Amino acid sequence: MLRTRWLATLAAAAAFAQTPPPAPTAQPASIAGTVTNSLTGEPLLRAHVALRGSSQIYGALTNGEGKFTIAPVPPGEYTLSADRVGFVAPLNGGGTGVAAYTLGPGDKREDVKVALIPTGAFTGRVLDSRGEPVQGATVAAEGSNGNGTNTTTDDQGQFRLGGLRPGKYRLRATPQSLPFPPEVRSDGTPDVHYSATYYPDSLTAKSAQRPEAKAGAELTGMDIRLVATQIVRVSGKVTGLPPDSKNVYIQIQPAASSEGSGQEQTSVKPDGSFEYWRLDPGKYTLVAGSMQGPLQSAPLEIEVTTAPLEHLELRLVPSFDVAGQVRFDDEQARQLPQPPQRPGQPPPPPVQRRMQLRGETNGQTVNADLGADDSFTAEKLQPARYHVEMLGTSGYVKSVRAGNTETEGDLLDLRNGPPGPVTVVVSSNFGEVSGTVNDSKGPAANVLVVLSGLSGMRSGWTDAGGAYKFTHVAPGKYKLVAPEDGAGIPQRSEDLEDYEDVAESVDLQAGDKISRDLKQRLAGK
Repeated sequence: MLRTRWLATLAAAAAFAQTPPPAPTAQPASIAGTVTNSLTGEPLLRAHVALRGSSQIYGALTNGEGKFTIAPVPPGEYTLSADRVGFVAPLNGGGTGVAAYTLGPGDKREDVKVALIPTGAFTGRVLDSRGEPVQGATVAAEGSNGNGTNTTTDDQGQFRLGGLRPGKYRLRATPQSLPFPPEVRSDGTPDVHYSATYYPDSLTAKSAQRPEAKAGAELTGMDIRLVATQIVRVSGKVTGLPPDSKNVYIQIQPAASSEGSGQEQTSVKPDGSFEYWRLDPGKYTLVAGSMQGPLQSAPLEIEVTTAPLEHLELRLVPSFDVAGQVRFDDEQARQLPQPPQRPGQPPPPPVQRRMQLRGETNGQTVNADLGADDSFTAEKLQPARYHVEMLGTSGYVKSVRAGNTETEGDLLDLRNGPPGPVTVVVSSNFGEVSGTVNDSKGPAANVLVVLSGLSGMRSGWTDAGGAYKFTHVAPGKYKLVAPEDGAGIPQRSEDLEDYEDVAESVDLQAGDKISRDLKQRLAGK
């Protein structure tokens, strides 16, 4: 027995000796630097610095000298950002406030410098047409790149909008309002409806002034005088109600370019009638729906002015399916796109060919996989207009035939329900738009360029010589703009209206290669 145990011990020792030792752990890295005030150069105390890796975030707070050190961290790819109350990070070439770093084994980066920008502020009052203060009004600062903030006026009508990234903003005041008919007043005074108003006294964003928030400064006296508008009644009837229907409603959505207030809703009476009061002037889309089942009406577009809108009709219809066929103009359009593959990584999974339908007004998105014969069925659609996009192919939607109607581009009109067989034609004959951006000194490097069309916006950046290029652009009408430095990426197509004086129009046909040089407007102009 002792001999057996002794032999087993020797065997185990031999096996252990033959096992290779574990690989040494990669030497950790570190990163250090300073955070300062971009306006004064002074160090910032207790600024938060974050180093984000693929699976972990490391952080530190700056000391009295504005210095920070983040260590130890594993080697890898990181992004670094810094934040502090009252400051914002400068936007980099990608339109963000972060910087990318690659840290190798044992790397010690000690030269990182981050200069945070002091934020600006607006203060003022909201007044009615008599000059009286308006309490409880919502005041918003709207920047062209989605930046902004909002607040509520106090009992003196006063507001302060702080923490703003330097740049131009529209200030908009929206008073409290309930959708009630006009009051019958025994003293003979008229009931007044005040609409959402832009600084200083405009109903439209296009005619509003755009005051500039400057770094570390507070702009005072930004008084907004509300504009009184007609109290308008919008009424009509919903048809196609199921028996004993309940919880039928009307959704009221401002059009994309409208200056009206936000999305609103009103209920429908058992007999199908509805009414709504006190909408601000502007364009709206009405949609009737039911909470009891998949019933919805086609969108109805209206414009509120000074006259009542009566006898409107919205017809509820059940959701429906649409079947059809995709036809490829060329073999290239049919090919699966090839995503980039990182060295040492397994190839990405194959992409499923599918069609995506995106509702213009109802927010519905429906995916339909393509069969082996390029057929599809999109299920449970609601009446609306849809933009059609192909996923997992190398082409764009050239045209759409619905029933006997064919339209150029990617729009499928289903406002009247199922149209019959649908044929979607896909082509790879893309166009290209390129050019050079110049500022007052000549070609401008690292400048944002925006290409905006009906299907959305694309953005890119100029190279060291001021050149830009958009490839794989579907035919259509576009606007080209180089926003002013520091403005960031616009979030809505309406924001590009601010740049009409420097915008270029492009009418791109299939296969076109168009060159357009752009001028970048100086900040503050």
